[in-house]
Amino acid sequence: MDDVDRAILHQLQVNGRIANNELAAIVGLSPSSCLRRVRNLEATGLITGYVALLDRDAVGSGYEALVWVTLREVTRTTMLDFEAAIADAPNITEASRMMGQPDYLLRVVAADAVAFETLYMDVLATLPHVQQLTSQLAMKVVKRSTALPL
Repeated sequence: MDDVDRAILHQLQVNGRIANNELAAIVGLSPSSCLRRVRNLEATGLITGYVALLDRDAVGSGYEALVWVTLREVTRTTMLDFEAAIADAPNITEASRMMGQPDYLLRVVAADAVAFETLYMDVLATLPHVQQLTSQLAMKVVKRSTALPL
């Protein structure tokens, strides 16, 4: 990956819908060279996909909680069971296996506190091998970015 690839990636992180002609002009390439580079970045897995970023409140997911999960026992089986159970939970938008305690950190979205409580009772509390759930709410999101530093 060279400086031109980095410039392409930066521009696509800023605007994933940028027209190839415009992208080529910004990074100083011909449109055909630029398109070849973008296709190569996709083929090699540096670009893994394109998404639309949505207004959380407008789509009914403005309530966000961070949920710490401690498993009763940490084994290969319990971790795989837990991770398989959360894979299809649409309200869990991010999950990280942590080093040390607690075992996982989940980012969970819901419409409001009532919807979160229902989700907590009906989904989170029924996940396999869970010993303890601890939820926290942010007072304010100060920074949120999907862009990676290049």
